[in-house]
Amino acid sequence: MSNEIVPSALSLNRGDTIAFVSPSGRLNDIFPTAITRAKSYFEGLGFKVKTFDTKLLSTDFRRATLQRCEELHVAFADPDVKCVLCTSGGTTCNELVRFLDYDLIKKHPKIFCGFSDITLLHYALYTQCGLRTFYGPTAVDYFGEPPSPDPFTAGHFLKVLTGEGVGAVPRSLKWTQEPLDFFLSGDSSTKERTMQTTPPWRWLRGGEASGPIIGGCLSVMMRVKGTKFWPSHKGKILLLENSMGEDNITPIPIYRTASFMADLGNVGMWDDIAGLVIGRPFGHDDRMREEFGKMVLEQCNGTSFPILFDIDAGHTSPMLTIPLNGMVKLDSEADEFSILEKAVE
Repeated sequence: MSNEIVPSALSLNRGDTIAFVSPSGRLNDIFPTAITRAKSYFEGLGFKVKTFDTKLLSTDFRRATLQRCEELHVAFADPDVKCVLCTSGGTTCNELVRFLDYDLIKKHPKIFCGFSDITLLHYALYTQCGLRTFYGPTAVDYFGEPPSPDPFTAGHFLKVLTGEGVGAVPRSLKWTQEPLDFFLSGDSSTKERTMQTTPPWRWLRGGEASGPIIGGCLSVMMRVKGTKFWPSHKGKILLLENSMGEDNITPIPIYRTASFMADLGNVGMWDDIAGLVIGRPFGHDDRMREEFGKMVLEQCNGTSFPILFDIDAGHTSPMLTIPLNGMVKLDSEADEFSILEKAVE
């Protein structure tokens, strides 16, 4: 295994092909209207879209797992595809990582983007291929939003993947923590979400640090540690964000997140990293976010790295696109979180 980053995928340009893949949740048939909206959005910008979705997965577990792997293999091997965009998160990426052909993927490096359960694939593709990937929006949850994707989410996605994302990371002016109504009411719903003024990000602890950024969804990372897909985090900037609760409506309790954070401390994470960036916790009001910040400082007690909290990352809307294993900088005095290098060629 080598942690050397494969020369980054080529930048995404109008006329290129984006592949929709579903390595975890299989939502294409459940929310076809959202998939159609996402496809139409990209086609309206001049991109082409291919959907890799085996309609009739085998009833045999192993065979179905290999079929899902093959969707990823075909997408990466397709010479027309420039970007592999996951349709959603889920709970089952861990079923794939033992069976993926990492040599094939390494020979055909492409932009790969997703969040939540896709954290498992980000770690696997980094440790087994050295591939730089992107922690960012998915087709159903973000590009399938009615009536159209949030401009901040879509704009930053395109800016980063077209090679123009170097510099200070932007901050949204409006946000929402409402779930998409079509998840609750059905595929046909076109109800829009209510936006409110975005709370400012906060430095829980000041300082300056630079390094490659790595991480993802905290609860998913707990399923990676202890496996061959868990790399050294020495000198890295750690990105953490929280998923939804079990009902996909309420937040994960702060005491559960504290337990996850303690687990990271027990594997030496707080001794290794150079800085910590935390996405806005799902479903938390102002009081809960204050408690969350206090909990983070308690769990990181005895360390001195800078901690930036409440950025537009993870299970929040709008959402940034973060180039994992790309160089970033935290600077509390300048009040900046910056991407230091182009993530694509």
